[in-house]
Amino acid sequence: MNTLVLFEEFGGNPSLVNFQTVVGTACGNAYENKMMELSCHGRPISAIRFASFGDPQGTCGSFYKRICEANDPTSLLESECVGKESCSIEASEDILGPTTCSGISKRLVVEAVC
Repeated sequence: MNTLVLFEEFGGNPSLVNFQTVVGTACGNAYENKMMELSCHGRPISAIRFASFGDPQGTCGSFYKRICEANDPTSLLESECVGKESCSIEASEDILGPTTCSGISKRLVVEAVC
């Protein structure tokens, strides 16, 4: 059951109230030269909230970029994933572009809105 609570503000205009429905997120990650699978389990992916290939840190919902990064892969992931229930992409420099460092284990992390 969902509950919506509105508070009346003196002099406020209720026609200016905006709502955003947040259904959920899906996160995926893959180390270099592996496939990253992303799925909203029967619902379409509506947006890419975060995408990074290099040495991103954090966990789903709180990823952040570090120094070693390829060019931002967000637009590529949007074109491959948005509107689909699932998608996959290879975590490689051939697909995502070169990173700014070498000698470390690189990975692709993605957070999508379902």
